[in-house]
Amino acid sequence: MRRGLSLTVCIGFLLTNLTGCWDVQYLTNKKMINGISIDTTKDNEIMGTVRAVILENKGGGQFDVKDNVVQAVGDSVYNVGLKIDSMLPGTAEASKTHIVIIGEELAKKGILSPLEFFYRDPKGYLKSNIIISKGTAADILTFKKIENTPIAFGIKQILDGSRLLTVVPEQSLYSLWSRITDPGEDAIVPMIHKVGDKALMVNNIALFNGDRYSGISLSTEYSKILLLLKAKLVRHAFLDVQTKEGVVTFEVRKLKRSVTVSVDEKTSEIACSIKVHLYGAIASYPDGLSSEVDKDKMNKEIAEQVNKEAASVVDLLLQANCDALGIGRNLRAHHPKLWKNITWKSEYKDVKIRPEFQIHVTNTGIIS
Repeated sequence: MRRGLSLTVCIGFLLTNLTGCWDVQYLTNKKMINGISIDTTKDNEIMGTVRAVILENKGGGQFDVKDNVVQAVGDSVYNVGLKIDSMLPGTAEASKTHIVIIGEELAKKGILSPLEFFYRDPKGYLKSNIIISKGTAADILTFKKIENTPIAFGIKQILDGSRLLTVVPEQSLYSLWSRITDPGEDAIVPMIHKVGDKALMVNNIALFNGDRYSGISLSTEYSKILLLLKAKLVRHAFLDVQTKEGVVTFEVRKLKRSVTVSVDEKTSEIACSIKVHLYGAIASYPDGLSSEVDKDKMNKEIAEQVNKEAASVVDLLLQANCDALGIGRNLRAHHPKLWKNITWKSEYKDVKIRPEFQIHVTNTGIIS
């Protein structure tokens, strides 16, 4: 009797749960938006472009994948989104958007307003990668396919490759919001540009002042230096250094960093000292693998050039009024009284930032 009752209860439970597929949606009815670009027009309107992956059923479990481009112009991102949604057949699904590209001219005006739509949308994918484009973002998103891969996914692969080499930072919708709403640290965002009509490249960093792109970006080598100053080493970083013997490539495999923010009691001058120890190996040496390498001499030569580049990076940060090193956050934590009585954006440009790298060559790669 008990066994029969138990069986009846189990069957009833399964029927209740398995017959409730009222909200099922077929993939063939969805248009998966995997890339979005936003630009400003000459008339100060918003131009939005999307790449949508559309699955067409060929029968027999076979599908054709098409990477479509749709573009619209409106007075807000919301209105542009409505227009684009009406142009796409079926249900537009943006919950897995890989890439959101902001054109540099729009970024200079401020990105908080155009991105507000994504933060308010309950279906918004906050893990979407944010990139700033040199030129218009639409030119990047409408680029030809990369090795027969949907362009947005191809851009994400390029971005991931640069991030793993410590060339650009990882920046998503979620992390960017945290930065631009934090008065103690400014955002840095990867930049993408076209190499003629043949390729796309992600190898620069855009410096932000609040939610605005300052118009100042860091080249590849300077980008690596900034990320190392922020202790954002991913797998490794390759630094090309000009020595007396020629160009030496130093592979950074490990780092240790210490930061000290001090305030002069008499003058109220703010100073920030950043010391970074880099540990790694010689990946390339002009005289080949069989040459003897003086480690002490190499440490000094590499450190000398890296410190020169670090000084240039600091000058650009101050010029852009970009507190990418989070000095304000440190000041707020350790000198709260001073923080409450100053306007940080006005004071930041006068901060004395002293970066110092020390190099430790642990492996020369010599074959004997």
